[in-house]
Amino acid sequence: MISASNGAIALLEAAFLLPFVFFSLPVGALLDRRTRRPVMVAMDLVRTAALLLIPLSFALGVLSMPVLYLTLFIIGTATLIFDVAAQSYLPELLRGPRLATANSRLMVIDSGASVVGPPIVGVIVGRFGGPIAVIIDSLSFLWSALLLRRLRHIETPPVVDAAAPTSRLRDEIREGLAWVLGHKHLRGNATAALLFNFFGAIANGAVMIAYGRRELLLPTELLGFILGAGVIGLLIGSFAAGWIAERIGVGRSIILGGFLIPTMPLGLALLSASMGPLVITLLAIASQVVAFFGAAIFHTNQVTYRQIVTPKHLLGRMNASMKWVMLVGMPLGAVVGAVIADTFGLRAALFAGAVGIIVAPIPLLLSGISSVVRQPEHAEE
Repeated sequence: MISASNGAIALLEAAFLLPFVFFSLPVGALLDRRTRRPVMVAMDLVRTAALLLIPLSFALGVLSMPVLYLTLFIIGTATLIFDVAAQSYLPELLRGPRLATANSRLMVIDSGASVVGPPIVGVIVGRFGGPIAVIIDSLSFLWSALLLRRLRHIETPPVVDAAAPTSRLRDEIREGLAWVLGHKHLRGNATAALLFNFFGAIANGAVMIAYGRRELLLPTELLGFILGAGVIGLLIGSFAAGWIAERIGVGRSIILGGFLIPTMPLGLALLSASMGPLVITLLAIASQVVAFFGAAIFHTNQVTYRQIVTPKHLLGRMNASMKWVMLVGMPLGAVVGAVIADTFGLRAALFAGAVGIIVAPIPLLLSGISSVVRQPEHAEE
């Protein structure tokens, strides 16, 4: 068992997110130079090995917060590389409406796993202990690597002009960043996501879990069930994202989803132990469902839009640049959340994050993306 302060717990999020700040831009440029699927397989294997360091350290009696910080930094780096490669690889597999459908289903699978995970982890931790839960989690990445290796699609390598002068990495990075910041819709999207993630990091998952355990006095298994209930909103939102975009327009659906996201941290912060477990559970589940419904609509439609409008040779750099702009504030947000949690308490951190998230969709409104009614045709080279 590791004893840690509220601030130390909140900093776990920062350890995972720092690689997104340091490495996003060069990762995108490097991935635009090569095929992506082998990289995805390698990063799954790295995450498997990194996670196994935790139960190994526990067995050897050397598990500590620094070990957890290091492990999460490694996992964060591998996750960054995998995510950029995956979002750049998918448009080569699928085109048109099938791309939007695939993004919707990936949202269900990816985020659904992270939402359903807490109740399962709560049971495993409660029954068998944390190390066993981590071992099981590591096996999920190994299974992912095996499935990717079995994919039959033959990826087309990037076209290299032998007569063209060799470009420098920093020039390629600058080109990708200029594309994102020069496109008014992508710029508005990235700015909104930057605000979402900065304030979301203040009220991060570690803070919510600690608040549920220490302030709301919820048992681990019930807390895991509450956090996992968001999968309901996630499923509904993912399958409804296309339908909603058709009814109100792609741009407006992105904005609508953005305004629903802050429901969860705000809803949780308004609860107190005096309400009793039943009321807490029902209200927390309701806010979780609404928040993840909004997140699904926002994510599915904006990811598809940016994949379609970006030329193929810039996909890696576009995705990496978007990640960098969106996530650069998250480690700082996690640190701010840690300071607020230690100084004013966990509830104050949740309130600070929720109030900030509410203003995040404003850059979307100012970008003019509300005028986008339908997904455009795929951009060519």
